[in-house]
Amino acid sequence: MLETKYIVERIKSLPDDSLREVVDFVEFLEVKRKRLVEEVEKKEKGDPLVKAIGICEGPSDLAERHDKYVYG
Repeated sequence: MLETKYIVERIKSLPDDSLREVVDFVEFLEVKRKRLVEEVEKKEKGDPLVKAIGICEGPSDLAERHDKYVYG
């Protein structure tokens, strides 16, 4: 893993023209990280409609003959 000191020294050795590119790249990485976190949170939260899919499927007489389906 790269150490912060190493990265700072490398950045210090760059000409001023290149510093704008470094800032742009760092900002790009921040946005990329934020999007990944948002995607993970969105997947974890899930679509509430997906939970309802299949809720009405199953035997039509389940309420009447539940013992048969539970105990065999």
